[in-house]
Amino acid sequence: MSDIKSYQRLLAVQALYESSINIRGIELPFDELISHVIENADFKNKLEGVELLLAKEIYNGVFSNFKKIDLILKRSLNNEKKIHTFDKLLLSIFRCAIYEIAIKNQISKKILISEYLLISNHFFEEKESALLNGVLDNLKKT
Repeated sequence: MSDIKSYQRLLAVQALYESSINIRGIELPFDELISHVIENADFKNKLEGVELLLAKEIYNGVFSNFKKIDLILKRSLNNEKKIHTFDKLLLSIFRCAIYEIAIKNQISKKILISEYLLISNHFFEEKESALLNGVLDNLKKT
């Protein structure tokens, strides 16, 4: 990853994941949560002076559209109950990607799938990335 927007997508995923595993996660203001994520990131020097507007938009967009995003994800899976077995980090990647692809819908689906596959590859093996690719490619809108 080398593009500032790619790093912001990664930050949004990590912030969403952090809020899902942290008892106080949802209560924390975005700026506090994201500064904690950045402090522990190996790419924090690349974000110096960046306003992180995209990361904030994705994070807030996921929370504003949470039910709709999960409904889209469930409908796009072969087994709707499978969502409950996903790793929280993988679920965070799905939610951010679905927000950008199906809700925000301003950038090519192909580009966004590629972006989120890079994020997935950062954390997971090929199996999870293949699942992510297949589900995102076959998104069914509500």
